[in-house]
Amino acid sequence: MECTITGVLNDYCANGKFSSREDFPVIKIEQTMDMNLEALWQSFVPASHSFLSASYLKSLEQVNGNELELRYVTFYQKNQLIGVAAFQITHFATSADAYSNSVMRFLHRAVQYVKLGHVHNILICGNAIATGEHGFVFDNRMDRAESVELLVNAMNMIAKEEKAKRKRICAMVVKDFYSSSEQLPKGFEKFGFKSFRVDHNMVMPLLPEWKTFDDYLNALVTKFRTKAKSALNKSSSLVVEDMTSETIEQHLPVIKKLYENVHYKADFRLGKMNVDSLPLMLKQMPNQFFVKTYSLNGEVVGFMSAMNCGETLEAHIIGLNYDYNKEHAIYQRILYDYVTIGINLGCQYIILGRTAEEIKSTIGAFPVDLTCAMIHQRSISNALLKMLIRYVGPSDYEQRQPYKADVLNKINEKERYVVA
Repeated sequence: MECTITGVLNDYCANGKFSSREDFPVIKIEQTMDMNLEALWQSFVPASHSFLSASYLKSLEQVNGNELELRYVTFYQKNQLIGVAAFQITHFATSADAYSNSVMRFLHRAVQYVKLGHVHNILICGNAIATGEHGFVFDNRMDRAESVELLVNAMNMIAKEEKAKRKRICAMVVKDFYSSSEQLPKGFEKFGFKSFRVDHNMVMPLLPEWKTFDDYLNALVTKFRTKAKSALNKSSSLVVEDMTSETIEQHLPVIKKLYENVHYKADFRLGKMNVDSLPLMLKQMPNQFFVKTYSLNGEVVGFMSAMNCGETLEAHIIGLNYDYNKEHAIYQRILYDYVTIGINLGCQYIILGRTAEEIKSTIGAFPVDLTCAMIHQRSISNALLKMLIRYVGPSDYEQRQPYKADVLNKINEKERYVVA
């Protein structure tokens, strides 16, 4: 589908931004990524934006079906590509204990009354599964305000198209902005979106002198080095294997179950990944996408996945058998394996995502602020949404500090996290 942005033409004319109709931006929205779009996409998106790469998005598209639909948007001016954006249509769900205080429970009941609760058909600019800024890339010469306006118009176009198919978009979300991009969620507020903080992204800086995992261990104070060695000792009975696109196939049924064990523990869930995409990612992104399995007595009891994004290693989905987790320290072993991979790849940061903040801080991760923007398609629901998000913010936890004083000084001199 191709469409000129009729919704903003008057503004552009009034402000004198463009001298002729040929200058007006054009949006193209496509539901599948064919060979032509793939080549165009890959030529525009920087290699470090792995979660926005054509290979990753195609892997999601091929297996997720109606559970996670993708829309590929390209923006043109004077027939020149000026930006791309990936949108996902998915579902929102909450767990039974997501509302821990009386105010939240009251608002939840009110929101359910106007059918905001258990919303389906959420349009997301970004990635429902991965944490971070994975939604769009524009030409560096583009003004941020204009980029936001183009994205809003694209979202409205997609919503209109879905409504025509009797698949109404209930809410639209743009996620997840770092502090370096704080002007962007403010830009969305001009179009009726509500911006709000969510749980921190836990980010672990890596020092260049760490060439091996032992170098990292030696940077820890005795207490946390002892904890690390204890976890590694507990997990020594696990058989750890690097998966390929072929070897992972036989494990997909148990991997699905392990992933769901973790997925359904989350209070708020935006989208669920189909693990059948993992073999495709391993095949299409060799040396960039990684999956490890953890087995005990021949049974897979855990797995992890990660994406090499150049200067960063980004944790992806994981799965656990909680019956064995405490005794064999499966989750802790997974975290330390992220550290090993990041060091071996020469990364500057490991992006560990939201949740389990305290345990991630014990290995050396720090909280980085994240902001989302959201709008609901009904005015009364939007009013309740405004009240609801006052109580949705970063979780409280105890931030641990595992490093020796001289190491911490070096880390504090390093930018905690800078988006490319």
